[in-house]
Amino acid sequence: MIKVFTAGGRDASRFGGSWAGLIALLVFCLQLQGYVQAQAPKPQPPATKPDAPSQPTPPGGGGEEPKADEDDDAAKQPPVDPSETQKGASLEVFLDPNAVAQLDLKKFKELKSPRGTTPADVTQAKQDAGQLKVMAGDPLVPVDPRVITAVIDDVVAKLTNHKNIEANLDPEGAKPKPEDAKAIQDATQSLLEPIFLARSAKNVQFQTQFNRILAQRLEPVLKNHLIPRIQAMIILAQSGNVDAYKIFLAEIKNPTQTVWVKLWAFRGLTNIKQLTNKLSTSQEMDAAKAVSDQLVKNQEWPWPVQFRGLEALATLRQGFLTTSPKTADMAATTFQYLINGELRKEVRAEAALALGLMQITTVVPKYNVATAAHAAAQLAAEIGDQIAKGFTENKLYAQKLTTMLMGPVLQAFEGRAGLRESGFLNSPLLTNKADVQKYIDAIRPVTKAAIDLVGGPAGQAKARNDELTARVAALKDFLAKNPPASAELFQGGPQLPAPAAAVAGDDQNKAEQKGQPKEKGDPVQADASKGRGKQ
Repeated sequence: MIKVFTAGGRDASRFGGSWAGLIALLVFCLQLQGYVQAQAPKPQPPATKPDAPSQPTPPGGGGEEPKADEDDDAAKQPPVDPSETQKGASLEVFLDPNAVAQLDLKKFKELKSPRGTTPADVTQAKQDAGQLKVMAGDPLVPVDPRVITAVIDDVVAKLTNHKNIEANLDPEGAKPKPEDAKAIQDATQSLLEPIFLARSAKNVQFQTQFNRILAQRLEPVLKNHLIPRIQAMIILAQSGNVDAYKIFLAEIKNPTQTVWVKLWAFRGLTNIKQLTNKLSTSQEMDAAKAVSDQLVKNQEWPWPVQFRGLEALATLRQGFLTTSPKTADMAATTFQYLINGELRKEVRAEAALALGLMQITTVVPKYNVATAAHAAAQLAAEIGDQIAKGFTENKLYAQKLTTMLMGPVLQAFEGRAGLRESGFLNSPLLTNKADVQKYIDAIRPVTKAAIDLVGGPAGQAKARNDELTARVAALKDFLAKNPPASAELFQGGPQLPAPAAAVAGDDQNKAEQKGQPKEKGDPVQADASKGRGKQ
């Protein structure tokens, strides 16, 4: 197991859960509610009452305590795969070869602090750490670059200290000292806290100097051991630091960097845009293209990494490069994630949102907003179907799926307050609003039925589930009978999956049989791999 620390409660992630850790060799185990540690349970003494289960007891599941001899037998059994014992839970295991290569401590040097280790030095270090917080939280306190540099150097030394790292690798049988086990967590927190204090106090003077020095001092750590490089990127990402923009792009493009650093680099771009809005249009396009390229090349990434990449695209809102509008690279990538039925619903919902927020102009040839809207509506039908079928076994995840309908899917159509021309309905390319309005109108009954189901009394669950099932069936039928005029997102671009495209083709064939001319420049192909449908 590898422990990674973030500031609890500071990152309002839409995909739920919190970082609990990475297990040996970055085999990353994900449950429906977020990240969890997959560890072998320690044997319990026969006389000890077992802890209360984290999951609700399944219907018919025993309410009796196991006997002592049963406890002994259970203790001898190998660890059980959580996916085999928890209904409604899925287990995703991912091995990042880059992360494996970054686990060998012998390959990396400790980055020492210029500060000494005498009692006087230790006292001064504590005083500097306290002074840093005071400077961050009070705009009237003069900013001292010496203190900032000294504290950051101390943190870098703790992050790359081999004894501290070994304590968090948690090898079998190791019993690290408590101070060693907490050293990296405390060091990370000591730089995150000033970030949040300064942001809360709107202390621009402190943020400017702190962020500049932070980027300079932490960049070398991104080439160190796996644990310190992840911690360093978490700190940089949470800072929303414009000075770290080039660092984020470099690590996103770095083929040898672990995906967990890339995840936080994606988040860093999101925070820069959301917290400062200081990126130029060309910087936004370059960043969006870098993210898009990585998503295209790495469609096997764990879903939280995909989610963060799409979240960055949603925030940057750039769907194409002005130098190559005909390929609309970022929009094409996002659309492919939206229509990929093998991906998690969290990822596809974020793709729908990103596509709805992208600012597309007429330089993109024959961009079809209705095609994107149809794909988002199809996702809504799939989400509704999953809620209805999985509600009994996993009510909590059904609630989470319902929030996707109410949140990213709805916002993909209606946009976000304060974002000009955001949402399919507000696109300047939409000549007939009814072409998109009909899809959101068809989605609303499904959303309402899902809300009624997950929020209703237990006694009405079956009736409300039947209502949701009926609403989903009606939506699917509507989508089958109302395909967009073109299956292509734009001319030569990716296309809707075969079923929707086939229906559109049938409608056109019927029109031709009745003597009606087929629309020019509106080919409907069932092959999703044509053009940019396959990259």
